[in-house]
Amino acid sequence: MSTDPGGACGWGEARTYASQLPQLRVEARDPDHVPPVAEKVMVQFQVAWQDGAGVERSYTYDTGYKSPIPGTPFTHTVTQPPSGEPQIPSDAVIRWDARAYDGEAWGPWSSDGGAGRCEVVLDSVRPGAPAVGSVRYPDDGVWHPGGEAGVFTFSAADGDSDVVRFRYAFFGETSKSVAAGADGTASVSWTPKSSGRFRVEVESFDAAQNVSGRTVYEFLVS
Repeated sequence: MSTDPGGACGWGEARTYASQLPQLRVEARDPDHVPPVAEKVMVQFQVAWQDGAGVERSYTYDTGYKSPIPGTPFTHTVTQPPSGEPQIPSDAVIRWDARAYDGEAWGPWSSDGGAGRCEVVLDSVRPGAPAVGSVRYPDDGVWHPGGEAGVFTFSAADGDSDVVRFRYAFFGETSKSVAAGADGTASVSWTPKSSGRFRVEVESFDAAQNVSGRTVYEFLVS
């Protein structure tokens, strides 16, 4: 069971994140299927969430019939309710599970037996542009002696508690990524190889891989 975007099924602290309504994927099995009889099965998805007012909402979706060949996916893309009805809000935790039907009986829900329902957090809001700072090479319009490494600190914008990494590129170099700590910051060391005007461009990414606007930090090295 998985979601795209998102990844493998997880719940609680292991839940995944998606920047758009995800496609749900499962594989179904029919244990009493005996070849060469090509018995087919269908899958029913159940999707649930809380709307913006905190009211529990849900719906079910039945796929068409397929032969339960290993590796064959049954899929459903989560859809918003009809216009005029409460929508799935950003930051909603979408919970889902599935069960199979062979034309005679329903199998158990995938969450039966103690497994949790798969969860994916819908997060379509881009984080704010990060802040950048350096004690050794500040962005202050003043020329600072070079030849030494400077520490550059990247910080998530105020209120962006879900930033997980930063992508950055110093002038003339390829971009790199660094993970954000629990406090929403990360630090990298960089040494200018000559005098001149330099810059580093930095973007934030949240758990759903939404990307922020770009911060350009310029500094002068003598």
